[in-house]
Amino acid sequence: MARLRKSASQDVEGTRERILKAAEQVFAEKGYSGARVAEIAKRSGMDKRLIFYYFGTKQGLYSHILEEFFQRAQPLFDEFLRRRKDMAQKIDLSRFLENTTEFIQANRNPVRILFREFLDGGVLLEELLADRILPIFRLWREYYPRFFSTSRGSPREADHMLLTLSGMSLFYFLVGPLMERVWQEDPLQPDRLSERKEFLRQRTKGLAK
Repeated sequence: MARLRKSASQDVEGTRERILKAAEQVFAEKGYSGARVAEIAKRSGMDKRLIFYYFGTKQGLYSHILEEFFQRAQPLFDEFLRRRKDMAQKIDLSRFLENTTEFIQANRNPVRILFREFLDGGVLLEELLADRILPIFRLWREYYPRFFSTSRGSPREADHMLLTLSGMSLFYFLVGPLMERVWQEDPLQPDRLSERKEFLRQRTKGLAK
């Protein structure tokens, strides 16, 4: 009986994962408004009714993807802000950017979904702003002066630095299709990603305290 329960649980988890993977692809390609549940069902190989059974609505599925993304991303911010607990520990900005680059590489579709949401003023923008984005900015503003010796401590300066650091990792992936044409090779292949991480490592040495 226990073996049957375990098998059933694995089947449920496998079904959900197939739906989520297909949904990430469709939402990343077409945005929330352009995505259709029927297409997600087709790509996942699942009955459309199962999507509604597990996630309720298209928005419920969309929200679940973004919530899981932020949960996976949280350890990156926790590590970078670890000086909250140990002010004697030096910030390793290069490591943070390297870890962020690897995280984005592993989560390219959710990142594309998130940026579509920002650009389109999407259905979850206000909720994301209140629950996820503004808390990150508030925490960053509080600890920013402790990280950078050149800081004047203004919230606007802190915001600009957060945007700059984020862009150093994010923008490379957002313009991937463009760079593939410029370089005539895949910018996301391992050698090019290693090259990118090394570039970031060299350019951020000594930037933080």
